[in-house]
Amino acid sequence: MKAGDIMTAGAATIGAEASVADAAQMMVRHRISGLPVVDADGQLIGVVTERDLLRRAELGTERQRPRWFDLWVMPGDAADDYVHAHGRSVRDVMSRQVVSVAAETPLEEVVSIMEKRGFKRLPVLRDGRIVGIVSRANFLVALAHRLSDDEPPAADDLAVRRMILDEIEDQTWSGLAMVDVEVVAGAVSLRGTVTDERVRRAVVVAAQTAAGTRPVTDSLTVVPFTPIGV
Repeated sequence: MKAGDIMTAGAATIGAEASVADAAQMMVRHRISGLPVVDADGQLIGVVTERDLLRRAELGTERQRPRWFDLWVMPGDAADDYVHAHGRSVRDVMSRQVVSVAAETPLEEVVSIMEKRGFKRLPVLRDGRIVGIVSRANFLVALAHRLSDDEPPAADDLAVRRMILDEIEDQTWSGLAMVDVEVVAGAVSLRGTVTDERVRRAVVVAAQTAAGTRPVTDSLTVVPFTPIGV
């Protein structure tokens, strides 16, 4: 699946010359944590988020530094802080380094970006223009749909057994597991030995993944692994 498959189309945006008050009110009204900032041609040029509005003079949260600290920083850094706390336009407070994805970006890549950068939402672009937003909530909705549509594969008992064994054998953690799978009239039974409870649970989940909604009975035995010579 791609970002465009699960994104929220028609994302709310704001112009760089709009006021900070307008940005705050839009985020409250739409119940969102950030707004893409676009120019007159609709090109993405920045983003303003809740974080950008935390250090504000109106709230008494303007960054305070001791005077001696100014000796160790460039004047421009202190000036940036002042503009961020007192600026009236979105241009004054927005972040210009924007991370975005294309509508054709695979979901695995989107998730990697979110995990590495700690983002909750990402703008989705096509030809430089924003066409939507993909958020963690979109992933949750997509997952709910996939789970509700989950149906067991149309296969006989032998085919289901083979699918389960293939699923287990494909995993890196299954090397020391000795698992036998029996499928009778669609019901799945697991027997054999595994090295610890985590592997046991993973084997059961792998069987459930391959079996779909068929019942899975766990009769596995945990035999802790002891390295040779210990």
